[in-house]
Amino acid sequence: MVLHSMTAFGRGEAVADGYRFTVELRTLNHRFCDIRIKLPRRYTDFEEEIKRKLSSQFSRGRIEVNVVADETLDKVQHLTVDTELAETYKRLLLDLIDKLGIEAGLRLDTLLHFRDIFVFKEDEESRGQAWKVMETALDQGVEQCIHMRREEGSALEADFNARLDQLETLGSEIERRTPLVVLDIRERLQKRIEELLGQGELDESRLAQEVAILAEKSDVTEELIRFKSHLQQFGNLLDASGPRGRQLEFVLQEMHREINTIGSKANDVEIGQIVIQIKTELERFREQLQNVE
Repeated sequence: MVLHSMTAFGRGEAVADGYRFTVELRTLNHRFCDIRIKLPRRYTDFEEEIKRKLSSQFSRGRIEVNVVADETLDKVQHLTVDTELAETYKRLLLDLIDKLGIEAGLRLDTLLHFRDIFVFKEDEESRGQAWKVMETALDQGVEQCIHMRREEGSALEADFNARLDQLETLGSEIERRTPLVVLDIRERLQKRIEELLGQGELDESRLAQEVAILAEKSDVTEELIRFKSHLQQFGNLLDASGPRGRQLEFVLQEMHREINTIGSKANDVEIGQIVIQIKTELERFREQLQNVE
């Protein structure tokens, strides 16, 4: 299963039953699943349902959701008159006309000045219809978002695989160099001892003992085996399914640990240079992994 990036955008729009909703989703890098929703005030009760849907689709990343409702369409379809309030206005106005002795009669256009007699009214059935329309737009946005995350994740996976091959090659170079380190140690140590002794006789057994001690301290075979094992684990995770970002980050940390130990133990210029190259690649891994779900 291909990796998913955490960076994407999706948009959906739906119209039905007197409602029109536009939903835009923007997903960004985040260690956990952080959902932030912006809704029109009268639809805030849909927030928890939106969170439940998004939580089932995304495991990591900040998900920013913006829902826009077509207010004009909503009001046209669901506008009604508060007749009780209108009758109250009428009664009060007639009483006022009578008390003030005004001859002019009460006209309908007078009541139209009282805008609060027109109200937006939804029953339970209408609320259900509103949610269905919003959900349709949301699903469209989620689908687009997931598609983009999958495409970017595919590119990341290809990059990781290429870098794994490079790390495998560099690891093999360290493996090739390791036996030669012992010979270098013996050479350097022998030269140093000869300089100190002058023309004196060199104790070969003592030299062999010292070389063995230094060689053991510089031996990176175990670390190299573990490093290559972590490379294999990383590759296996790339071929696995489901969100794997955190697992990949953990394996990368273990790679860093082993390569740092190799660099400190090897006591060899050539291996040190290879270690620097590996660390550079691992840093690129770390940067890329920040964007993997």
